[in-house]
Amino acid sequence: MRAARAVSVLRMSAELPPPRDAAGRRDAATAVDTPPSSPSFDSVVASSASGPAPAGRGKVVGWVVGIAIAVVLGIGAYAVLGGGSDDDAAGDDADAATNASIARGDATSAQLRIEGSVGAVQLSADAPADKLLALGATGADAAAQATEGSPAVATLSGESSTVQVAPDAQWSVVLDVQTDTVSGDLSAADVAELRVVAGTRSVDVHLGEPTGTSVINLEAGLGSFLLTVPDGVGVKVVVQGGAGQVMIDDVTENSVTSGSTFTTEGFVEADPHYVVEVPSGVGTLMVHHG
Repeated sequence: MRAARAVSVLRMSAELPPPRDAAGRRDAATAVDTPPSSPSFDSVVASSASGPAPAGRGKVVGWVVGIAIAVVLGIGAYAVLGGGSDDDAAGDDADAATNASIARGDATSAQLRIEGSVGAVQLSADAPADKLLALGATGADAAAQATEGSPAVATLSGESSTVQVAPDAQWSVVLDVQTDTVSGDLSAADVAELRVVAGTRSVDVHLGEPTGTSVINLEAGLGSFLLTVPDGVGVKVVVQGGAGQVMIDDVTENSVTSGSTFTTEGFVEADPHYVVEVPSGVGTLMVHHG
């Protein structure tokens, strides 16, 4: 009986599968239960597996962090203290483009030609003491350029422009600018000549007492021309082309034909006076005292 049981145990032992080692079991488990891959997970595992940091590594990291902070602080300081320098430079460039001038020098007389294309031109005889000519321009596409010479040339563009001339010089001015209106007060200056050579809707100018015979020549067609002079100053108007209307103080003439001449009351040819010549055409020409 014992012999039969022993034989049975031996037979069962022989039928059992061979044992697998622990490594094999771990491999099988790894193949089935691999954890999801994650950059942060992998980096933590790799960091943990790499062992302790080498000596001195903490100091290096500290230096790097310190340098980075210093750079950030430096950039912030530049933005606060000097970051506007580019904007300032752009502002300076814009100012230089819309303002121009010519130094006063010692000129006692000057010629000026005004050119360009601008909505309106404002004239005045109040340039700064150290300037012979000062220009300014405003609005879209505004620009002003002053070129020295004889004549000096003012080139303008934009919505409106100002032209300031020195009051203590005698001026000859040519308006060759494409514009809607020209207006201003040059009564503080001595204007020996004023020529309008580009078509303009209206010109309205105040002039002072002439020192001789000052000529105003309306070479281009105008919608209207208004001249204001001090009381007692003589003015003669010579219409060579034609005029819809000529008004001298309280006297009005309509449909004025070529060859017509008009003078202010009490006009004396030998006295200093203004002559307004109209070789082209003008809608309305007015002369006022005041």
